[in-house]
Amino acid sequence: MTQSSSQHGMGSPISNEAYNVITALQSKLEALEAYRTYSKDSQSDLWRHLTDQELQSVDRLAGELERLVRDGQFRVRGSKAA
Repeated sequence: MTQSSSQHGMGSPISNEAYNVITALQSKLEALEAYRTYSKDSQSDLWRHLTDQELQSVDRLAGELERLVRDGQFRVRGSKAA
């Protein structure tokens, strides 16, 4: 992106760090949904174990997202609220 396009508000309104956390969180939530589906086809503890690990990651990522918002690091500086 050129400097002029970012000056005209065409860039992302959220910080790169926030974007990365949101993207990782989305991936973890999608994994949880997949494990829920897979567990219907199996009595294995594998899916429960993997779900527990993903839930820990989701908790950590959600906490990090909350911290970014609380510390004013969610939005790009100068970005206006919609």
